Amino acid sequence: MSQRASVYTVRLRPRGGGTQAPLGGLRDLLAAELAGFVETSDDGRRSLRVVQTQVDGDDLFVVLQHGEAGVAAEIVDAAGAVRLERTPDDAQLVRCACLFRLPAEAEQGLLALHVNDGRGPTELLEAGLRKRLAGKLAGATLELDRPDEEDALREAVAANRVEKVKLVKIDRPGDRGFAAVDKWVATGAAARVELDVGGRIEPTLIGRHLAGDQKAFAEIVEFAGLTFDQAKVQVRLEDDSRRLFDLSHPDEGRPVTHELSALEVDAGGEPTPESLRQALQALLQ
Repeated sequence: MSQRASVYTVRLRPRGGGTQAPLGGLRDLLAAELAGFVETSDDGRRSLRVVQTQVDGDDLFVVLQHGEAGVAAEIVDAAGAVRLERTPDDAQLVRCACLFRLPAEAEQGLLALHVNDGRGPTELLEAGLRKRLAGKLAGATLELDRPDEEDALREAVAANRVEKVKLVKIDRPGDRGFAAVDKWVATGAAARVELDVGGRIEPTLIGRHLAGDQKAFAEIVEFAGLTFDQAKVQVRLEDDSRRLFDLSHPDEGRPVTHELSALEVDAGGEPTPESLRQALQALLQ
């Protein structure tokens, strides 16, 4: 299974403006609020439960169970024999973890969030903390922000690590841009046309766009006399992972994640809490 982590900054943002406050006792407050923490999505299909907290200096390490229900399935062994049947009411629980680094005198801390095989606790953790901390932060709100991910794109472009360009055209009913799609899509129906260009991509035009050249994007979305609506680029990041960026909104989408290596697993195949703690600490060094 894929074991990765994303990194966020942690701030206390004063309501109504003003000077940003130091983190102060935020570590201890979070430790108290996370003890017995349970949060469920509005539709009841996803849940998050804290099973362990550990304070170590400026660090607060948290082990969680991420639950997901709503899927009917048969669970089979390696030979294909059915071991059990899963109903939509059954929840699949996976172990996740996170590590807060919150120096009391600093105005900004860090949070490393473990993503276990594509399942991470970000949304439910942030929603639950906001509710529990309301009115307890002396006129401030907790903010978890991703670092400027456009920097990761700029670095990949500068290092000539662009692997693919994807152009997308949305053909809306009554506004057909590509007549050729009529043989595939019913008259009056919307269509999506994608064009992938791979190989050794020349990054100069993308670099011009990121540098603020207003004409570059129009050149990027034009191909063989056809004009597309969207342009995305796949790049290889420093850790050899790959990420697709929308050139119109390079700071949006799923966060950049980092591989967690050298994790130990327990008898059930889940990464052990101690190895997760060490890996997340190393990520924040």
